[in-house]
Amino acid sequence: MIDQRISHSLRALPVVEGPVPVTADSYPFCAMAHSIRPLDVAQYGYLEEEYFVSGSANVYEPDGADRPRIAKEGLPYKTRLLVRRPADPTRFSGRVYFDILNATQNYDIEDLWHRIYRWCMANGHGYIGITSKPVNAQSLKNFDYARYAGLNWGSGETVPQPAPFAGGSIPGTEEGLIWDMLGQVGSWLRAQSGFFGSGPMTYLCLTGQSQSGAYLNTFIHYFDPILSGEGQPLFDGYLNIVGAAIERGLRQTGRGMYADLTSRAAFRSRIPFILISSEGDLTLFRGMGTGPLPEDRDEPGDRCRYYEVAGSPHTDLACPVRPAVAEIERAGRVFSPPSGEVLRTLNTFPLDCYVDGFLEQLYRWHTTGVAPACAPRIRRDAEGGLVRDEHGNAVGGFRTPYLDLPAGRYDGCDPNEQVSGTLIRFAPERLRALWGSKPQYLARFAAAIDAQIADGWLCPADRDRMLRAEADACPDF
Repeated sequence: MIDQRISHSLRALPVVEGPVPVTADSYPFCAMAHSIRPLDVAQYGYLEEEYFVSGSANVYEPDGADRPRIAKEGLPYKTRLLVRRPADPTRFSGRVYFDILNATQNYDIEDLWHRIYRWCMANGHGYIGITSKPVNAQSLKNFDYARYAGLNWGSGETVPQPAPFAGGSIPGTEEGLIWDMLGQVGSWLRAQSGFFGSGPMTYLCLTGQSQSGAYLNTFIHYFDPILSGEGQPLFDGYLNIVGAAIERGLRQTGRGMYADLTSRAAFRSRIPFILISSEGDLTLFRGMGTGPLPEDRDEPGDRCRYYEVAGSPHTDLACPVRPAVAEIERAGRVFSPPSGEVLRTLNTFPLDCYVDGFLEQLYRWHTTGVAPACAPRIRRDAEGGLVRDEHGNAVGGFRTPYLDLPAGRYDGCDPNEQVSGTLIRFAPERLRALWGSKPQYLARFAAAIDAQIADGWLCPADRDRMLRAEADACPDF
């Protein structure tokens, strides 16, 4: 039976303030003009805005029957939203992608935007990211206290200071307010008319990556049955990127991020849900006790597709629109740029292009009711290790030209830089033995990409970028 107090709190409309003024000295953390490679979104016909959202939220705990119950009611909150939308309202596609900003490094990481910013702006989609954890609000206050002083996670104050450890909790705050925040912002978006553009919002997708993927899984596990069970689902799609089989607890424990992550394979989403594991995740999360993996299902109350992308790393260290190091340091956090050796062997598998494709597949699933095709899992040996072929690449999984027409060994996880993996290109003589000449190889590579575009796994706009990158990176032979 649905607790109507929970439903009411999830669907309550918050107060939204903004856009917050921007000056030369006061601007949003994660502003594209201050990324590693500054990006002027106006040149793409986009606006970048920041808003503050406030209200009251409950703290939940499991009830013993795998459902949420209210532990504390009506705690105050104020967090921030990052919004990017077409400057010309008529360009709005009707789609909005709502991202739970990652907190693993103790500052906001726009993982989804980093993957999709080209595709998003080329197609007129809306993007909104939410600061999802008190430790991130703390970093914002370090960054610009005058701008972010009012942010509040249940206590009235989150003082600017260094975080004690990665994913750390702050005494006196409450991480568990995030669930009602997500529901309330989603409800506010549903209630708007013309916020993203002149047409209505026709599609709202909630996303999370890595730790935020665990947040997404928790939200789906405990709150999707409430929202969808009322016959009026709040969201139209869910996408989990590289956090597929883990979830976090409902409320703050103070034990830290890794202690709060647990394994869960079945989420039974009532709306289309795609989960993506990189190859690197299968090693990276093994130490967190990852158990059974999600199963592919498409039936009422359980609509899931799970993909393991062979050869891909957990994260993209080469992404040009991450915050510059000076911005991170101003937020009181530390980012150590990768060494020359790491960059020399960096795994450059373009998972971002496939995320674009998965988002299109998810949208088609919503609009047509036809689920995307399934893919096999990456093959494991008896000890759980990954089975590799004669080129050193993983066998099975979601296949791409990078491994089916290999020009190197793609390892999704390595001992030193686990999240970035390695790519060791083959020597010219080996490439000649495999493919004859570089033009012959690139022709086969292009044909394989075209086949994946035809099958809906890639977007046509990503084709030329993928081909140029492979032509530039592959040695002459």
